[in-house]
Amino acid sequence: MIILNINYQRCREIVLLLKEYFQNQNNLATIEYPVNITYGTNEYFIYMFYSCLLDYGMRSKIYHHNLMDTYMKYPCIFNPNYVVAMSEEELRNILVSHVHPRYPNVAVKKWMMLSQVLIKYDNLLYCLKSLESVRSLEQFIKSIPGYGQKTGGLLIRIICDSKVCNFKEDLAVIPIDRHDIEISYFTGIIDSKKLNQKDIKRLSDTYIMVGKELMVDASTIDKYLWEVGNSFCNKKKCEDCPLKKSCRVGSAKF
Repeated sequence: MIILNINYQRCREIVLLLKEYFQNQNNLATIEYPVNITYGTNEYFIYMFYSCLLDYGMRSKIYHHNLMDTYMKYPCIFNPNYVVAMSEEELRNILVSHVHPRYPNVAVKKWMMLSQVLIKYDNLLYCLKSLESVRSLEQFIKSIPGYGQKTGGLLIRIICDSKVCNFKEDLAVIPIDRHDIEISYFTGIIDSKKLNQKDIKRLSDTYIMVGKELMVDASTIDKYLWEVGNSFCNKKKCEDCPLKKSCRVGSAKF
């Protein structure tokens, strides 16, 4: 079995570069939502539960734009009580025509399953407020069918950042996705892009340990990585990237 090598010092250097680059920037890695939804309300969290469900990190900006546009036209599909009464064909037509999910059949199934869970709560906001630890929040999200490591981790980060729960703990896990793995590989933090779940957990733990040393919380590191992937890697803007001199792809271009 090949053991993944993780370079702690290199990770520290990269996080420090990102901290210095993003230190004066606000609203990092924000997840957009419709303007007629008030932040932190019950409606806001219901929207975010649906929003994160299909956010696989690929073309994220386009996905969220499509989702908000769909909300303005078909707010009913963000109402779990309405969704459970819909036919799968009706829901599929709306999602495919307006949201354009990567995997339509999977999207419909997940949307339906989430709705079945959400109808159990008269007020999702009150449920979240009752949670007293990050662990209990993680268990709550993991108990809902449809969320993966990345999508569930994103939702946990959004909820933690809102400060709505009855705790002040930071994230215990950074939701590592494909972009995070590539950034880590091309900057020399790890020596392979083929990671199993144990490797992903070790990489997440390493980022968190480095963050504690540099006084950067896990949520912020997650946002740093998201911004690099979305604003630079996805757009091939290596010349503007804060990691260009530390990245084997970026440095090769200069």
